[in-house]
Amino acid sequence: MTRASARLATERTQPAVGRPRTRISVLRSDWPLMLRTTSPLGATPVTAWAGRTSGPACVHVAAGAAGPLGGDRLALDVHVGPSSALLLGEVAPTLLLPGTYGEESRLDIRIRVGTGAALAWLPELVIAGRGCRHVTDIRVVLEAGARLVLREEVLFGRHGEAPGAYRQRVRVETEHGPVYDQELGVGPAAIGWNGPAVTVGRRTAGTLIAVDPDLANDGAPPAALCAHDTAVMALPGGGVLVSTLASETTALRRQLDHAMAHLLTRTAEQGPAAPHREPARHVSR
Repeated sequence: MTRASARLATERTQPAVGRPRTRISVLRSDWPLMLRTTSPLGATPVTAWAGRTSGPACVHVAAGAAGPLGGDRLALDVHVGPSSALLLGEVAPTLLLPGTYGEESRLDIRIRVGTGAALAWLPELVIAGRGCRHVTDIRVVLEAGARLVLREEVLFGRHGEAPGAYRQRVRVETEHGPVYDQELGVGPAAIGWNGPAVTVGRRTAGTLIAVDPDLANDGAPPAALCAHDTAVMALPGGGVLVSTLASETTALRRQLDHAMAHLLTRTAEQGPAAPHREPARHVSR
């Protein structure tokens, strides 16, 4: 049984020459959650989107050991400071495995994106191995003018095996209330999980959440994203949800990559995001 808690925080800095940049102010790993700064990605829609107000920092989570295993309790706390930008990813897929005594493993992720900041959280595939008992709970709080891209992908068991018990909840909220709150349960404890109301017998599921004020007045979700086994829905306050199913992981990633590129290119066409400013206050005399 392992207990670990890792922390990551960023802040915006203004060099003497050039545009604002993002500095990593806190980087604390806790085995097996190892945080590593990485070189900026090439010119992609997500890097262009994240860097509209500040040059983004790039960090990846590397697993220092197999798992999570049954009984593990892991936590990751992320704070993206005001007007900064962070690209957060993972080095490799996560394989959930059972522990010796059949205990439940748990991963809690708490994210706060400050005023006018941007976060792209793009973890790798999660594989719910046979016999696992796992819960992932992701909570994201967006302050005024904050932007978010969050992608998650799940494979239900390795090749030729049924998945273990896996539950995941993702909640995104702003100052005006919840924007997205969804829970997915698969495996022996989730009756009907592979039926027509949930996964329709597909082997993988994925979600893309894009929250950006520039999407608020963008009309209905684009028809270009509507594909087989894919649902596209508008989120309140400026955002889009893309939820898709597939028989294998390559097709799933292809559809989510296409959706992400399409959405982020549309927001980039509207120009750099204006820095968020607090409304003026009237002072009576």
